[in-house]
Amino acid sequence: MRLYTTILAPGMRGRRFCYARSVRKPSTSSPHLSSLFARVTLATIAATSSAQPTPPPTQPPASETTVIRPADAAPWAQSPLADDILYQVMPIAWRDSDHDPASPDAPARAAADPYRDGDFRGMNAALPYLSTLGVTGLWSTPIFPSPAYHGYQHAEPDRVNPALGTESQFLDFNRAAHAATLRVFIDLVAYGINRDSALYRDATTNPASPFAGFIAMKDAAAGAPFGYDYRTCTGERVSFAFLDLRNAGARDLVTRWSLKWLDPRGDADRTAAVDGYRLDHVWARYPDSPDGWGYSVNNFWKPWKQALRAAHPDVLTFAEQAKWETFGTDLHPAHDATFAKPFLFAAREAIRTSSAARLHAAVESAIAAILESPASEPPARTLLATLGDHDVDRLASALGATTPRTAPRLKAAAGVLLTQPYPPVIYFGDELGMLGVAAQFGSDANDIPRREPFKWNAVDSFPMTNYLARHADASAHRYSEDRDTRSVEEQLNVKGSLLETYRALIRLRRETPALRRGGYRALESSDPRVWACLRATADQSVLVAVRLSTAATPPGSASPSITLPPGLTIDRELTISDAPLPASSPITAGSSAQIELEPGQTRVFLLSRAPDTH
Repeated sequence: MRLYTTILAPGMRGRRFCYARSVRKPSTSSPHLSSLFARVTLATIAATSSAQPTPPPTQPPASETTVIRPADAAPWAQSPLADDILYQVMPIAWRDSDHDPASPDAPARAAADPYRDGDFRGMNAALPYLSTLGVTGLWSTPIFPSPAYHGYQHAEPDRVNPALGTESQFLDFNRAAHAATLRVFIDLVAYGINRDSALYRDATTNPASPFAGFIAMKDAAAGAPFGYDYRTCTGERVSFAFLDLRNAGARDLVTRWSLKWLDPRGDADRTAAVDGYRLDHVWARYPDSPDGWGYSVNNFWKPWKQALRAAHPDVLTFAEQAKWETFGTDLHPAHDATFAKPFLFAAREAIRTSSAARLHAAVESAIAAILESPASEPPARTLLATLGDHDVDRLASALGATTPRTAPRLKAAAGVLLTQPYPPVIYFGDELGMLGVAAQFGSDANDIPRREPFKWNAVDSFPMTNYLARHADASAHRYSEDRDTRSVEEQLNVKGSLLETYRALIRLRRETPALRRGGYRALESSDPRVWACLRATADQSVLVAVRLSTAATPPGSASPSITLPPGLTIDRELTISDAPLPASSPITAGSSAQIELEPGQTRVFLLSRAPDTH
């Protein structure tokens, strides 16, 4: 059977395409794009490959099909990341080990670490939690030497930051993560180097330096590098210089740095290696310099990736595009994935305003972007879907989910993130509903509220970190409070908690091929606050329904009616929560199903072919 996925945008009459790049609307005159706008009847979703689409109506209906894609050829289904659910951490904020009272050398370690900073041994100790949560991999912000608390603008990335521990401890973490069947990805800033690094000093002060010519110079005569600086939370100035990647030696050096962590001891022990990289602030071509300083997809990134793949064919890289207004698909010729940044912001607004139409449009934009992604080697590229990360306000704060009345938005967000087509990335603490909004402290401490220590305990104590105590204002105005219910201790194994909702949805995604690799088709709901979609592979079809609204259905009111494609009927519900389900089962009548939903609730149903009545 050959299934087709479609995207329908309920309530968006006349809108053919939601194109997040917004520079221009793609022309439908080309054969490729014309095929994207072809229409099929609803029955096609369950029809055999011999079925033919009907001509488009003269007046498009309120819910019109805008993109068609065979479900068994959905681009994200072919990606090596398709089955992943990643989890992002910032080591300094994640988990401390130095203050462990069970450790015999705890007093000495604690004295050397007054802020209870997170570290490699803490990351190792946190692995059971990640296994309990159910994620498949971890992405860590940079682990290399840096004067900045967050680790970016780092020095040479062939060594670890001693504040986090030793190289041996990091490799021990990698081995333990792989033993727990978790992939490990680390963040890398490939385009420059900290000006306090040995390399920079040698390159700029030693005429006979092997690194001469490696630094991009704004004014070579004056010795002025091309770069930038800022103050970190301690008041220390962080200075960063771009590398001149027109220089073959500079390109080779970055490649050697990157290859190290794919075989850190040179003994082919892949258990101690990382699985790949997340690349920070990536341009297809750097715009503000001569020849982009050699920093471009063709000149740098493709040869870099080819060198990594030649040594380790299974290495994966995903890039944070510098232009957040795009999906970064111009980077796909070199990288396995980019981030669905426009989806992040559009989905947040859709959930905050309880608008299913906006959410359908957000998914539609992401799918349209990947369908137009440039050809790559191999062609299986994808997007990574996030609703939060270290550079934006916390999800709970952005959704206004700060009270019991608005808290269901967080469960709705979890349902959306874990049932949409692309591999999801969870930002540490979002599964607990942690809060935080950027401040104006006059340094990179501005972002500390978005990156507060992960809440292991109800009361601030080991193994929680206290790194923000370095900055008096950030510490005094922290969002986390003791016994605020936003901790692992207060939510783990607590029926109906946000953490348990995440665990259940993660488990469901991992157990349901259609949610990981299936095509996507928006379905109409009688309630504009209910997001409903069909996710389907050639072998499995499921109906997803998420109530975005925080308001309960008035007593006596009819449950939302969701239109099913002809030929499909509800078989059974797939359990996603330990919370009690509504007493009534979905009522299927003809081509629609009435589904009772509590505020923020997600329900997923397995579909089957309806009996032939002819």
